Amino acid sequence: MKKRFAAAVLSACLALPAVTLAATIDEQILKELEFLRNKVQAQQERIEALESGMDKKVEAKVEEKVAEKVKQSGGAGSKVALANEFIDQLTFKGDLRVRYDVRDKDYKSGRVDNAGDPLRDVTRERFRTRFRAGGVWENKAESWQVGAGLATGDDTATSTNDTWSENKVFETGDIRLDYAYAKHKWHDYSFTLGQHENPFESSWVFWDSDARFAGFTGQYGQKEGIFATLGGYAAKLVDDDNTATLVAGQLGYRGKASGLKYTLAAGYHTYSTSLINEGNAEFKLNAVDPDQYELNIGDLYGKVAIPVGAVKLSLYGQIWQNFGADGAIGQSQGGSSFPEEPEDADMGWILGVDAKYDAFKIGYAYAVIEADSIFGYLTDSDFSDGLVSTNKQGHRVTLAYNLTKNLSASANWFAYEREEDYASANEDEVDLYLFDLIYKF
Repeated sequence: MKKRFAAAVLSACLALPAVTLAATIDEQILKELEFLRNKVQAQQERIEALESGMDKKVEAKVEEKVAEKVKQSGGAGSKVALANEFIDQLTFKGDLRVRYDVRDKDYKSGRVDNAGDPLRDVTRERFRTRFRAGGVWENKAESWQVGAGLATGDDTATSTNDTWSENKVFETGDIRLDYAYAKHKWHDYSFTLGQHENPFESSWVFWDSDARFAGFTGQYGQKEGIFATLGGYAAKLVDDDNTATLVAGQLGYRGKASGLKYTLAAGYHTYSTSLINEGNAEFKLNAVDPDQYELNIGDLYGKVAIPVGAVKLSLYGQIWQNFGADGAIGQSQGGSSFPEEPEDADMGWILGVDAKYDAFKIGYAYAVIEADSIFGYLTDSDFSDGLVSTNKQGHRVTLAYNLTKNLSASANWFAYEREEDYASANEDEVDLYLFDLIYKF
């Protein structure tokens, strides 16, 4: 009995150190595991911090490049940058314009329609939408730029408006290719191929702002100094086997003097005679003599920006003449009833002033477009709504306000009439009111 008790006591004494040792080892292992866990967590936090710092550096670099691009483009449009060695940046921009359009057309007293009923003054009211969106892809390594955009409207060259419910109840509008081009830059030169915006310095009335030139344009110059533009364009396919062309050139100078910024330019453009001989019916040139009449237009353009305290004042003017206007009375763009020879109605001009103060803008212009001074199909379409494309004169008054950085509201009033009146003309004058709300993105 004593021996068994002694053996049990001895076994307990031997086991106690083992238990104590085991407990000590477990505690040490737990401490080492905790140390390792803390170390791993610290390393993970360091890795995340390094990644965050790298992301911030990349983001800062992208923002720097975007800011540079925004500055180069005048701050217009939203920018999306692609981190790619071939495509440096994609610039995406667009705008949505909602317009309330009111036109008052007044007829001369005593005039009747084809049925013999009196012609009464007519007021037309409508809503219209213009939506445009496009992108420009830059490849700085190769000095190439590719641009493409879409816009509402039909295939008319001078309008991207879509009239609400024009022919059907809640009809949907059309959207079409607005421009698509490739542009290469080499030192102070650039070469553009495709359909692109108007590359020439001019007033708003000379070319409609929606007109897109399809062909080739070569340009020389910087923001200041001498500049030159030369282009050849496919104006119209006629008789399915011949392309009537437009060839245009301009030479000018941009400069500064005593705080003033100014632009002076002289231009000349000519259309091939096949546009008149074979395609004239589409452009209301059917009255001209195709053996004598040509469209060879020269112009002079000038603009000067004058700071007057906090007001930015801009004065502009343009004068032009069609040196190809020829023919007898009745052989005019004004129609067979027009009472003058084409060479006696071959000039046009415009004078205008714009003033900007903070978010406000006001403007006034007066323009005269004689019947045979220009190809009327491509002039500003608003200035001729309800009347004629040439043989017109009148006023334009503009008031605009920037509600936010991207949202603006504007109102335009056009008041115009025939430059040369004649007995068979029915319209007396037209007033057009345009109220726009525009959001740019």
